[in-house]
Amino acid sequence: MMASAPPSTVAYAAPRVLLIGTHYYPDAMEWHVLETLRHMGCPVQAFATDARFNAMPGPVRKAFIKTSHLLLREPERGVERSLLRVASDFAPSLVLVILGSQLSPKTVELLRGATRAPIVCWCQDQMTTLGRQYLLGAGYDTVFIKDRYLQDLFSRMIRSTSFHYLPEACNPKVHRSVELSAAERERFGCDVMIAGSLYYYRQEILRALDGLDLKMWGHVPDWLVMRLHGRHAGRMVYTDEKARAVAGARIALNTLHFGEIDALNCRAFELAGCGGFQLVTSTPVLAEHFTPDREVVAFRTVEELVDKVRHYLANPEAARAIARQGQQRAYREHTYEHRLREILRISLRRAASGDRNGGGAEGSAAAVTVAATPP
Repeated sequence: MMASAPPSTVAYAAPRVLLIGTHYYPDAMEWHVLETLRHMGCPVQAFATDARFNAMPGPVRKAFIKTSHLLLREPERGVERSLLRVASDFAPSLVLVILGSQLSPKTVELLRGATRAPIVCWCQDQMTTLGRQYLLGAGYDTVFIKDRYLQDLFSRMIRSTSFHYLPEACNPKVHRSVELSAAERERFGCDVMIAGSLYYYRQEILRALDGLDLKMWGHVPDWLVMRLHGRHAGRMVYTDEKARAVAGARIALNTLHFGEIDALNCRAFELAGCGGFQLVTSTPVLAEHFTPDREVVAFRTVEELVDKVRHYLANPEAARAIARQGQQRAYREHTYEHRLREILRISLRRAASGDRNGGGAEGSAAAVTVAATPP
């Protein structure tokens, strides 16, 4: 049995959390945050900024969103009235915004009139998705950001918000080892798997693995010229299917986006949680979260990637040992509960001390407390 996180020594009276995100389908970040907060005993009200589009069929929804962005200067402000009503009725003690690119600074300003709760953001994406930079102009009490480079830069250059480093996470209830049936082994079995959106940078890296049994899962944009014919499954994998896709592969490949300057993506933690042997792009922050060559294996060049793929395909026992260590580390230190406890610790202590937008991150030692539970 894999090790789970030990109970926390900090106890908090469960805060009421208004969670603001875009997508709440299974395996989306908002979904994991929502489920984990409930598991922790926190009363939660989830608000979806795209809820007004959710009833539309996929192609219609996509066309409607695109049209609204062409015709309206700030289409995201269409949710303001309903959001303010929810905030007023729910009376949260913390407002947690996921990503932040879909919430206008004007909306955040109005939100402060509907609640006195701290308003914080957990930005889980890399720099190329910051869009209009709402994240920097909204005046959040705290922004939790996953790239150490951006956290350092913004902390030095922006005074209106406190920035803290916080990586992504895994959910042991979803990202776990699974046993495959013979039919599933036939469906998911391969030398190398990768899950994630396909774009030219990633495709060019994957072309170096020509000749190997490669399975790709994820979104393919309609403008991309596909040069990996017959390798892509044509869809995403979520929850149990993602765990099966990892279980069926001898190597779980994680090519980080070039916008991850000093960061890791969610798959770094999810693949480890699923018990996969992970080959991941080298980045400075990796060694803070996993021990290279013991819990994951990193590569810096495409030539090194090819060499290591060949080496570990020829040494499956070594790969399995690394995968086991990586899973244990992920469960011990990198779950959504670990991350949310850090958000609550920092945000609620700062609120209790009256320290908003600048000043010490820790605030007063007299913090509200949350009961600890295993993940």
